[in-house]
Amino acid sequence: MPKMPISLGRPVVGHLPAVMKRGLFPLIQAHWSAHGDTFGLRVGPKLINVFIHPEAIERMLVTQRSDFIKGEGYDQIRLLVGDGVLTAEGERWKQQRRTIQPCMNRAFLLGFGDAMVQAAVDATERWAARDLEVLDIYPEMLHLALRILGQTLFSVDLSVSADVSTRAFTVALEELSTRGNTIFAAPLSWPTPANLRLRRALRQLDEIVFEMIDKRLAQKAGGDPGPQDLISLLLDHRDEQGAPLDRQLVRDEIITMFLAGHETTGLALTWTWYLLSLHPRVEADLHEELDRVLGGRVPTVEDLPRLELTKRILQESMRVMPPVWSGGRTVARDTELCGYPLREGDTAMIVPYFTHRHPAFWDRPEAFSPERFEPAAARGRHKYAYLPFSAGPRMCVGNHFTMIEAQLALAVIAQRFRFDLHPGHVVARDHQITMRPAHGMKMLVRRREARSGLAPRPRPAAGC
Repeated sequence: MPKMPISLGRPVVGHLPAVMKRGLFPLIQAHWSAHGDTFGLRVGPKLINVFIHPEAIERMLVTQRSDFIKGEGYDQIRLLVGDGVLTAEGERWKQQRRTIQPCMNRAFLLGFGDAMVQAAVDATERWAARDLEVLDIYPEMLHLALRILGQTLFSVDLSVSADVSTRAFTVALEELSTRGNTIFAAPLSWPTPANLRLRRALRQLDEIVFEMIDKRLAQKAGGDPGPQDLISLLLDHRDEQGAPLDRQLVRDEIITMFLAGHETTGLALTWTWYLLSLHPRVEADLHEELDRVLGGRVPTVEDLPRLELTKRILQESMRVMPPVWSGGRTVARDTELCGYPLREGDTAMIVPYFTHRHPAFWDRPEAFSPERFEPAAARGRHKYAYLPFSAGPRMCVGNHFTMIEAQLALAVIAQRFRFDLHPGHVVARDHQITMRPAHGMKMLVRRREARSGLAPRPRPAAGC
């Protein structure tokens, strides 16, 4: 059995000081270049076994998935999402997945198309007077995703609480990421400044979610069943003994959907606008498709199969800038993966950001080329060389929701506007639990008209 290259770092602490200072990303990047697709990193007392090759990912997430669990590596994110479908294990996870699946299948989600389109149209109307003004697209995309999420899965208007919830999510994910990169995370009950920030953010999110739950419970108690959405699905569910879901578990599932349907979708759209601003030829091809297919009208779900380039642009954007850049599992028992021994309790980590750049599967991996996802180009590529929503049975339950929402939003907005990266704005990636633009995404708003024959523009002198 081959021996895994293991980088021990400093005595006792390993690479912990570097991780605390700069995060895991640059460490993994350097070791991938030096050691190849499989290597180990010592971070404090923990050994992190990193796997980049799609074959290892397939085994970890599919064929050998019983050897890997969402164990202590998910303890920090559990502080946010509790025991929802993202973090649950075993039979409990299967039951929760079955409970929410009716709201997540593609056929059901297509019924939300009109609401998704209208939310995007409303956003463009707010920008109508901002031609040639500077707009931070990142919070705008988060707010758009939040409004869509509220109107579709929750049947409520979340726009009134958008600033509070978006800020609370930002603080929570920042603090949880920091806790995950330290050898000792103070118990949440300790009144440290970081814990106080995290507790306040969690409390704000709880207030929003429990208000939604309690209003729906009161509505049902009054004889009104309410809309058939995710909240009703969760509240109406009964187990084999006829008992309803615990109120806290309903909260956990809703927060999980907040994370999946708000944060990641907003990031996917934000990075897409950035990449389009750097590639005017791709943007011009997108405008041509929208004008040809839609002829100036708003898109509908029936148009999605014909908006092929629109979808490929999103797919390529999530290859180059995956909102969830890494993931991991705890080794459940002594085992081996692709010939390398793993011990119970160790961490096994996958890094889609680098898998999406593996030169054996991606030609010119740093280039932004949506044609990679044309059927002929994708034929024969390893199935697990691309995993923006993870893979296997634990694939993100909101993958269809995100793709339908993002494709429609991209079509609506690109019909009406172009975005140039604002000169002087520094774009940097912040590799926390999700991959965010560290300084937002300030862009110059330019109105366009369908079939307008826009002239090309110079490429901005900025990058990641």
